[in-house]
Amino acid sequence: MSSDQKPLASFILSLLSGAFIIFTGVICSFYWDTDMPMSWMDGMMHGWEENMRMWNIGGMAFAMTVLGIVFGMIILVSAIMLYLSPTQHQLWGALIIAFSVISILSCMGGMGIGLTLGIIGGILGILWKPQESKQDVRG
Repeated sequence: MSSDQKPLASFILSLLSGAFIIFTGVICSFYWDTDMPMSWMDGMMHGWEENMRMWNIGGMAFAMTVLGIVFGMIILVSAIMLYLSPTQHQLWGALIIAFSVISILSCMGGMGIGLTLGIIGGILGILWKPQESKQDVRG
C-alpha cells in the first residue's frame, strides 16, 4: 500500500456529518435552557406548565443538545483518524456510523443531513480498500 492512498470520500463526508451535527446541537442549545418558559404549551395542555417544570424537560433537552455536540466531535475525530490511519479504516468507519445513528436521539442527527452523511461516510470508510500499485516486473 502506498502512503498517499487515503479514503478521501469517506473522510470528507464524515467531516461534513460531524459539522452538521455540531451545528445543529449549537443551534438547539440557544433555544433550550433549564428555565425554558412553557407557556407555548398552555394552549394544548392547560395547567400542565408547572408539572413540565417539575419534570425538568428543558434541562433534559439541553443535556441532549450537549450530547449531540459531543457526538459530533467524536465523528470529527473519527474522520480525522480515518484519514491519518487508513489501515484501521473499519474501526473508524464503524465509529462514524454508530455515533451518527446515536446523534438522532440527541440533536436530530444534524437535521437528518449529518445522519445521512455519517452513515454513507462510515460505510465508505469500512468498505474502502487501497488500490494495488502496478509495479513493472522485468525478468
